[in-house]
Amino acid sequence: MARPEVVSKALRKCHSAWVLSRREKLWFLFLYPYSGLVRIATLLVPFKWMSRYLGTPNSNLTLSTLATDRQILLARSIGRIVALTAKYTPWESNCLVQAIMARTLLGFYGIPYIMHLGVRLTGEDSDSLKAHAWIKVGPAIVVGGGNLKAYGLVGTFVASEVIADHEKVTHRQSMV
Repeated sequence: MARPEVVSKALRKCHSAWVLSRREKLWFLFLYPYSGLVRIATLLVPFKWMSRYLGTPNSNLTLSTLATDRQILLARSIGRIVALTAKYTPWESNCLVQAIMARTLLGFYGIPYIMHLGVRLTGEDSDSLKAHAWIKVGPAIVVGGGNLKAYGLVGTFVASEVIADHEKVTHRQSMV
């Protein structure tokens, strides 16, 4: 006979899945196996190769993109589904895996993003450095929030669409 708390937990999870929109359910179905592929890639593929997919490398500055309210809302929804997916994977879906998952969906929808990578000293002998990845859309941190001021930036990647738009504006201004 099933224990009441197990049945209650299963019912809550079914309810949580039921209330997701159709698009969020599709995102979850895509992201779940994709997170496993991304996790394997983070373990086996050199970062130099993987960084080409993250966006255009930029100086290590805290940057922000211009995004519409609609883009920010969609990005926040993507961030919630990424976090939900990471919660249920049997493998570790750390912040870098989550950032890459979010970057993939943001790129699919053409939403401008900034991906930051940072490190901080932990003061522990066994693990003296701790790395973190987070993504911003406009002023909103979509994935990887927390105490970000504790991290020193070591990498910033800008969505290719942002760079292309910036180059178009710069080109138009130089023609005037």
